[in-house]
Amino acid sequence: MSWKRTTGQDDSSTTPAEQADGAASGEPVIYPSLIRDREYVDEQGVRWRMRRGELRWNRIERLMSDAGVRVLKVDRDDVSDIAADDRSGLLATIRPYLKGKAEETDGYTDFTVAEFKDDRHRSLLVVEETC
Repeated sequence: MSWKRTTGQDDSSTTPAEQADGAASGEPVIYPSLIRDREYVDEQGVRWRMRRGELRWNRIERLMSDAGVRVLKVDRDDVSDIAADDRSGLLATIRPYLKGKAEETDGYTDFTVAEFKDDRHRSLLVVEETC
């Protein structure tokens, strides 16, 4: 799955081939970020806009438990839909990172979570993993 860039968005993302060239030359690799872009256009052409900044943990849990909310996990350039049955595992994985329990994390990974809304006020939860 990929996302479309919209007019006016920062064009700092690169193609996978450009990323490979950058990594080979020792330059930092910048991956696309739905959260950094603050907007996402899905495969049906629906425009999603980031609703607010940092989410409270109870809001994340509520959105994850709502089967009507689509949840996307972004890891570099891989965007995956998270099925309702798999969300409790994702919650368990991100909990120590988002609740500041650094001693329970690997120290190399981090997660950012944001809520997006469309024009019909439906919610989309985006979980981005970074290294």
